[in-house]
Amino acid sequence: MRRFFPLRPLVLTLATGLPLACLADNDGEVAELRRQIQELTQRVDTHQSSLRVLATRLQQLEAASPGQARMVRTADGAQPDASASREPASASAEGSGAEKVVREAPASRSAEAVYREQSAMFDRKFTLETGVSYSHSNRRDLFLNGFLALDAIFLGQINLDRIKADTLTFDLTGRYAPTDRLQFDLNVPYLYRYSAFSSVGAGFSTSAVAERNVSNGDVGDVSAGVFYRLIQESADHPDTVLNFRVKAPTGTSPYGIKFEDSPDSGGNLKLPEKLPTGNGVWAASAGVSFIKTVDPAILFANLGYTHHFDRSFSDISSDPNTRTPGSVRLGDQFSLGAGFAFALNERMSLSTSYSHRFARKARIRQQGQDWQTVNGSDSSAGVLNFGVTYALSDRRSMVFNLGIGVTADAPDITIGVKFPFSF
Repeated sequence: MRRFFPLRPLVLTLATGLPLACLADNDGEVAELRRQIQELTQRVDTHQSSLRVLATRLQQLEAASPGQARMVRTADGAQPDASASREPASASAEGSGAEKVVREAPASRSAEAVYREQSAMFDRKFTLETGVSYSHSNRRDLFLNGFLALDAIFLGQINLDRIKADTLTFDLTGRYAPTDRLQFDLNVPYLYRYSAFSSVGAGFSTSAVAERNVSNGDVGDVSAGVFYRLIQESADHPDTVLNFRVKAPTGTSPYGIKFEDSPDSGGNLKLPEKLPTGNGVWAASAGVSFIKTVDPAILFANLGYTHHFDRSFSDISSDPNTRTPGSVRLGDQFSLGAGFAFALNERMSLSTSYSHRFARKARIRQQGQDWQTVNGSDSSAGVLNFGVTYALSDRRSMVFNLGIGVTADAPDITIGVKFPFSF
């Protein structure tokens, strides 16, 4: 690093150190040197004053325009302003004396995409995101209908049912951040579901298998959310973002869907007329997210709670010959998750996370009766996620995610890709 020493003391020292004889003999030359020294000193003072004025003016302009690179002044060395950017600062100094001007590097595109996925960007832009995801689950259930004779021999019917479910989801999401602390979003999904039902033991034969498929597509439950940045990331605190979301029952409700016997199963296999694409009830969720940059990694964690509101239906029975009015109360859900991401370069980052969701048991109430708990309606779903984020340009990026279910209630595998585009 270059060091600039004040010129006035140095030049005066040199001038006073000259031999007296030479000064006496060369009065004209000495006068000329003194004049040049004075001019040079005045120029140095003028440049230093101009630099101070320009640096102050630049700070004022950038303070009035959030999102631009911030200039900070330091007394000794390059000390970046930690609250100005999530990315480390690049130290480039300009000036003279003990005062320097430091410019911070802008956040990388890959890091911005990670922030957008985990909470919100608050970049004062409108973002339109299209995405598609595929999930698959394979579940087997064993049913015993009979009794034990002599505590060793089972007499009755044994059924082994298997359900293979595939879901293809198309998402359209719009996001807008009017300030650097507030963001709104709206999500509209379309679901196409395909389920294969099979049952072993049709007609009391262990070799007979009844199989049928059901598929249909429809709009899912539309949701809207708001994000508020409570604490902005600094050297000591992570980004803390509160979120609130409301989901409307715009999808096909699962209540009142009739189940009919498969023709070749002998009453051993029942199939739904159609598959639901929504929960059928209103839901509200609240949560908090924490994000901290620890160069070169980004750490994140989140907590959430979802409440489902009671809703009455004209029919909640699955029997095609019965119509039963009633109400449904889905169990509330708790969710948590944590993970980290590495920004490999300006455009690409890798992420790993784990998320878990706990759901309480649901309850139903037929008209004129008390609430009854639905056995087996509670769940515990854990998913291990791996993601790759790639910034295609300054406005477009691609987010790929692979989820692997680690509990019986979670989908076996989920694959998704999203394309956010900022305007």
